[in-house]
Amino acid sequence: MNNKSSFVIVIFIFLFSTTSSHALDAGEHALIGDLAFKQNLLNYPNDIKNLEADISFSYGQLVAMSADMYISVEELALNDPGILNGFFNRNRKSLKRCIDKEVENIRTKRIYSGCDDLEFAKKKIQYVALAHDNYGHFAWHNIKRYVELHTKALWFANLAYLKCSKLEWQKVNIRCGKNKKKLTTLIANSNYKKKQKTKYRKLPKLFPRKRFTKNYFSKMTKEKMIRLALFTNAYADHYLTDAFSAGHLRVPRSQIDIFVVHYAGNKNKNKREKGSSLSGALTQYLHNLDGSLKGIAVTNSLGYKFTIRSDKQLFSKINSQELSGIVETNKQITQPLAATKASISEIFNVITHGEKSMPLANFKALEYVPYRIDPTKDSLASQVKLHIEQHGSIKKAIKSMSSEMQIIFRSSMLIDNISYKEYFKDFSLSIPSMMKKLQVQIKKESKNIILKKRIPSSLLKALKVLN
Repeated sequence: MNNKSSFVIVIFIFLFSTTSSHALDAGEHALIGDLAFKQNLLNYPNDIKNLEADISFSYGQLVAMSADMYISVEELALNDPGILNGFFNRNRKSLKRCIDKEVENIRTKRIYSGCDDLEFAKKKIQYVALAHDNYGHFAWHNIKRYVELHTKALWFANLAYLKCSKLEWQKVNIRCGKNKKKLTTLIANSNYKKKQKTKYRKLPKLFPRKRFTKNYFSKMTKEKMIRLALFTNAYADHYLTDAFSAGHLRVPRSQIDIFVVHYAGNKNKNKREKGSSLSGALTQYLHNLDGSLKGIAVTNSLGYKFTIRSDKQLFSKINSQELSGIVETNKQITQPLAATKASISEIFNVITHGEKSMPLANFKALEYVPYRIDPTKDSLASQVKLHIEQHGSIKKAIKSMSSEMQIIFRSSMLIDNISYKEYFKDFSLSIPSMMKKLQVQIKKESKNIILKKRIPSSLLKALKVLN
């Protein structure tokens, strides 16, 4: 088989048969988000409208769609370009139906089922690209993304507090006037652009999607600003709940991307380029290794000891993929549910009471985030070595990848005329080096004042010695 035909095979599989290594599945994300929202906010409807399109979402649906299906809060919360509006509106509704189908199956079926990756990809073409450049969902990166987005959601929540409804303007004109001045100052001092470029404003209904700008925030109603805070926090909570997936606890996702591009001849050894189907296959191998049925024993900053499992296993019986049929009282969701409730609670505290209710130190949700009881023991490299020895060969060991990923992996080797066994051997021998580089990255980036302030010290300490 020549290189050209091999390349065609890889692209075909990549587009139409891919199995991702996202963390929790859409239905699992949605159930945690909805349970947390309903238990926390009995008086606020779990029916959150898009800022422009006339489409409503539950909070759980937003958590599920964020990052896995939509590349940014902007894309999720705002309308699509007019030229694509009809297609993408139907798209959003069909994605909702897929998520609802998964939720219903978790509640009523014995085996986890729902919309597979191919079905999601048909409804949202970006799903495939996001699945293979998903380093933000893995160890350390998911914590950083949560801090970034929860901070932004709190900022929007404070803007919502400072805004007055028409009724409030009539009743408390003086307070509303003072708050408007504070609001104007906060928006003016933000990093957002004042307005869209003129060339885009001239074609608002044809090509460009609106962007978050200072003018846009100033004109938003109080209710819309509340919705924006919730859209943003749902995006943050996607990364938060990812941190409770066993296969995402310590996989050096970014370093795997570096390994792949360096192996292909890229001279910059430390530059991470966009993820690929090949780095996705290698990631899935490690993801599945840590995300086995028995799960991983963990603790958190509050001292709770529990076991976390991987995607499609959150509502399953112990040591089984069979669903338990228990949802609301399932002990496996106790910690991620508590974390999500804490996250939402901080947003509504600020919406209700303003800046004085901003968290002063750690974000409460991160106190529930798990880490291995002794992160220096049972290294990932030793687990890979043991796994290969137990299976007797690399050929048999890589069968823990999905069948699609095995084909992608081997076909990728054919393109460059490389032995897939030698490639995988080099990869496994490079894991200690990748983990060291991840440790160095965490130690360097955790010096950031905001991250140091918001991440509990015990979690940060454990992350710095991931092995």
